[in-house]
Amino acid sequence: MPAVTVSFNLLPGVSLGDAVDRIGELARDTLPASIRTSFQGTAAAYQSSLRGMGVLLVMAILVIYMVLGILYESFIHPLTILSGLPRPAWALWPRS
Repeated sequence: MPAVTVSFNLLPGVSLGDAVDRIGELARDTLPASIRTSFQGTAAAYQSSLRGMGVLLVMAILVIYMVLGILYESFIHPLTILSGLPRPAWALWPRS
């Protein structure tokens, strides 16, 4: 099966995430559906690290809940403390 390798370097000030998103969008818009694309190297490592991010976040919250439960010897108090997290997290979310 024929294959083509396309390499790219990042411009100063451009993040790897932005470049991967832009190249993926460009490939979807211009290439036919019968052509399969994939990233290799650093871009592939970046994409694979993002896949596990949700599981990591859930596990971190679960560990925090368990530590707070042990600290306060209660099942309810950790929930009241963790319920206050979304508001500060939302305030720190970057806006464009």
